[in-house]
This record gives sequence, structure tokens and C-alpha cells, in this order.
Amino acid sequence: MARMLVIRAGRLIDGTGAAPQTDRDVYVEADGRIVAVQPAGDVPSDADLLDLRTLTVLPGLIDCHVHLVFSRGQNPRADLLLEDDQRLLLRGVDGAREALRAGITTVRDLGGRGGVTFRLRDAIADGLLAGPRILAAGSPITITGGHCHFLGLEADTPADVQRAARGQLKAGANCLKIMATGGRMTPGTNITMAQYTLEALRAAVDEAQRAHVPLAAHALGTAGIRTATQAGVTTIEHCNWLGADGQVDFDDAVAEQMAAQGTAAVPTLFPLRRTAPVLRGQILDAMRRMVAHGVPLAAGTDAGVSLTPFDSLSGELEVLVHDVGLRPVQALAAATGQAATTLGLGGTVGTIAPGRLADLLAVNGDPSQRIQDVRNVRHVLQSGRTTVRDGVVLEVSG
Repeated sequence: MARMLVIRAGRLIDGTGAAPQTDRDVYVEADGRIVAVQPAGDVPSDADLLDLRTLTVLPGLIDCHVHLVFSRGQNPRADLLLEDDQRLLLRGVDGAREALRAGITTVRDLGGRGGVTFRLRDAIADGLLAGPRILAAGSPITITGGHCHFLGLEADTPADVQRAARGQLKAGANCLKIMATGGRMTPGTNITMAQYTLEALRAAVDEAQRAHVPLAAHALGTAGIRTATQAGVTTIEHCNWLGADGQVDFDDAVAEQMAAQGTAAVPTLFPLRRTAPVLRGQILDAMRRMVAHGVPLAAGTDAGVSLTPFDSLSGELEVLVHDVGLRPVQALAAATGQAATTLGLGGTVGTIAPGRLADLLAVNGDPSQRIQDVRNVRHVLQSGRTTVRDGVVLEVSG
């Protein structure tokens, strides 16, 4: 009979944004769920102790925006167009392991091809491969010739969008993605104009709500952000607030509506380190204004795009702290408790509390004071089972 596990944390960050606790024991049942969090004490005779008292323990990190089949090379689009689905699956396996080594135990994949990410998700869930839990959108919905049309799902009218969303859900998607504007990765698309009408976006929202899955809208331009917000999407990806002239055109009324209805922004700021300094500064200022309005932020990296590896979430959190002005515990919540709530996983992961799965990360240092300490990964657990120790992914057995 499997024994209970007691994880002893010298410092514990619970993922809610609250201040750290010290000297805590986390009790984990054989099914991988947390049953109690209490002051350190005597360990029951029928339990095993995992002593992490020299480390900080926090929830496993959640990256709300990745592309596991992208190469993270200089030109991921060119790489993808040259490679078949079998090669993309192997890329996904490698990217998933890279994320897990960094303490990322859940990812939302927002754009693959040919159902590859569904196969990868299921293999990890079945214990065939090591990797984070995956919410997979499959192919994103876009207009004919629109952003990421090369991923194979073009739809123009509201009826087309409805059919495309239903097709992805039938194929196994447990989240959805729609392109509300053009994107930098797709030549010939307009990043500042809306790709879809309000009615078309609402068709996608209706299907996501019917299936009880989150819907992400890619939107770089203010016009697309405005329409996506009015439609009621779950998250707006990138959210750069670009006007027709390519400069930031922040709309306070739209930000207020996002905050009021709980539409979260997934800023993906880490890849912007190569953007022109003036424009990057304008985008960061827009992020600070969103925070002031109370817009929820969920952390995501766009990992897989150019020179953005799958362990980039720590870099994203550093930007949120040093450039956007979040306190370290707020940034950590954006990648744990807030992220889980945004993705509909709040009752499963994201916080260290009874009833949640013991997806946990232990690091050297104190990321509640020095956010960069989240890079110092020593131990990763998924459902109470150690899957990474000192940078080594432990092979799946059985």
C-alpha cells in the first residue's frame, strides 16, 4: 500500500500572492493530492519525509502561452514549413522536457499543426513521456491567409469560425485559440487591424463556453483587443495596444472592461527584448496602466518563437517585476494561482492547498525577495512524484 508523503519546506510560497510561510509540512496522499499544510512537526510513522527545509517550495509554474512544435530558432516558421509532423512531435518532446526542467508543470499550447500537440499531451498524461500537463488548442483559427494560416485552420465568416471551433474540439482540443489580428511571424498580415468581426469572435466564444474550455485571442493591435474584449474571450495574448501607425494607442475604456469582466492579459514580454527600445517602453507602460486598472495578468512566454526557449518563464517573471512593477509574489501568482484560475484549473493546480495536486517546485534562495531565484531549480514534483532532481529529468517508468 502506497504511503503518505510529507514534504518539509523551509519556506513556502502558496501561489495566492500572500507572503511566504516558514517551516511548513505539506501532506500528500497516495493519489498525489495535498490533504494538509501545517507547521512542521513529527512525521507520522506511516508517512515518508521529503526534506526540503533548506529550500523554498512553491507551486509548479504555469506557462500560459507556448508553441511546443516551434523550433525556438532564428526562423521557427521556416523550420516548421520544412518539417513533417513526426519531426514536430520530436520537437515537442524536447520542448516539454526543457520546460519541466525549469519547474514548469503546466503549459497551454496555443498553436500546433495536424493534432501533434494532442498526441504529445496524451502521451505525457498516460505516463509515456516526461513533461508538463498540456492544455492544447491544436491549430489556431485564422482568416484565409491570416496569421499562422500555415497551421491549417482558416475560417472567415461566423459560421466558418463556429465550424472550425467545433472541429478542433471534436479532435481533442481542451482550449481554443483565435487570431484577432495579424502577427509578426506571418508576412503579409496586418498586426494593427482586426482580422475578425465581433460576430465571428462571439461565435468562437460561444463554442468555447459550450465546451467549458478557455479561449485565447491573439491581438497585437488595439482594434483587435477591443473586439476580443467585447466578445468576451478568456485571455488576450500579447496585448500590445498598437494603433494604425504602429505606435501604442492605449484605450482606458477597454482596459476597464477587461478588468470588470475578468478578461486576462497574457503579455508575453520576454520576446520583446529585441524590440526597438522606444516601442518596448511604450508597451511596458501600457502593461503598467493595465495593472493599475486591475486587469488580471497570467504569465506566458510565447516559447518556441524566435530565440525564446521553453525555460523562458523565469525571464518573463523578471520583466513583470523589474519593468512592469509587480511585487515578486504577485509575479509568482501570475505564473501559479492566477494562471490556474484563468485557465480553469484553479481547483486542480496553482496553489499549495488541500485538494490541489502536489505539482511543486523547490528552489534555492527566496524568489519572494529576488524573483531571479526561481531559476535555481532543485526539485520538481508532479502529483507528489519527483520528476526532476538537480536539473535531471527522471525517466518515466512502467
